[in-house]
Amino acid sequence: MSEEQSRAEASGTHITDSKRGFVRGRSIVRWVAALYAAYFFFMPAYRHSFAVWIEFAAFYAAFVIIYFLAAKLAGRWQTVALALFFLIVFLYYPLNREAYILFAYPFTVLCLFLTRLRTLFLVLAAMMTGVVAETRYLGHTFATAESVLLLCVIFGLTNFAFAQQARTNSLLERANSEIKRLSQEAERERIARDLHDLLGHTLTVITVKLDLARRLLSHDPNRDLDRARNEIMEAEQTARNALAEVREAVAGYRAEGLDAEISRARRSLLSADVKLTTALAPVNLSSSQVNVLCLALREAVTNVVRHAHATVCHVTLNERDRTIHFTIEDNGQGGQIREGNGLRGMRERLQSMAGAMKLSGSANGGTSLEITLPLENKSPAQLTPQIVREADTL
Repeated sequence: MSEEQSRAEASGTHITDSKRGFVRGRSIVRWVAALYAAYFFFMPAYRHSFAVWIEFAAFYAAFVIIYFLAAKLAGRWQTVALALFFLIVFLYYPLNREAYILFAYPFTVLCLFLTRLRTLFLVLAAMMTGVVAETRYLGHTFATAESVLLLCVIFGLTNFAFAQQARTNSLLERANSEIKRLSQEAERERIARDLHDLLGHTLTVITVKLDLARRLLSHDPNRDLDRARNEIMEAEQTARNALAEVREAVAGYRAEGLDAEISRARRSLLSADVKLTTALAPVNLSSSQVNVLCLALREAVTNVVRHAHATVCHVTLNERDRTIHFTIEDNGQGGQIREGNGLRGMRERLQSMAGAMKLSGSANGGTSLEITLPLENKSPAQLTPQIVREADTL
């Protein structure tokens, strides 16, 4: 297969081309069938007068018009067109006893639009009742009716099977389109959540550091110049890290680990005069779980820095009853908490991994965020060490 064909197959273009070719081939078959039907209208007419020629031509014109029109109409009008199609054939058959093959035309067209096999056999039985009655009235043998039945069964069932397959393919294409649309929406939501977590946290840290630098310089520029310079340098480094993290988030890859995220959280909280204490038990975490916990910690720390007015933040990680428990507590103001985009995105991310999030007041008056995840049986992507320590304070 050539490179161009491979690209076409990957993009679905070959499906469109095949469909166009199929539609073109079906149109050719329909025209060939219409021209074949002309034989049964005009060949018997050469033995008759010009008036009979006109009569046969009128029948053929009506036959062709209804033949093409019935396939384009829908609903009640299509039902009327198909009824007229059967009527034309029944009316013409006494004029030409060799035209019994025409009975297969309206039946095979009808089979393209029937969805139930039971309805197909009911219509076939009703039509054959009329064919047998007309054959007997005209004095023909029952072999003619048998030929009509054979033709209708062969061509009718073929068209019915073809129509069912076409409808199935159409439903499959629509389902694939819907899956593609939902996948794109899910990816956009993932990127939106990740960018919110990354930029919301980072911009908060930069704002806090620059505000601290401004206050230091406004109090005593000479005494606090070095300290203000350090804060500005850290804000610059945070901005650079944010740029790298945004690039990684767009690529769907971020694997620094929980330890690195805790170190980043410690630096962010120090900028807001908040202690960080941690108690992390050794727990087997998959890469996806590590990513979820890192983003949850980042969002929680951002909220602590922005809203909590806390002095201490405590992070715990342990495993009980094959369930991972990750808790972030502070001793801030607490109170009623509204779930914004960050917490909503965190909840959606956890639900996609069969996890849960509980937000409540802590024992010391602040806020407690508890995250639970089921323990996976896969090989660990990260084994967190035992860490119990306090962060330095300003």
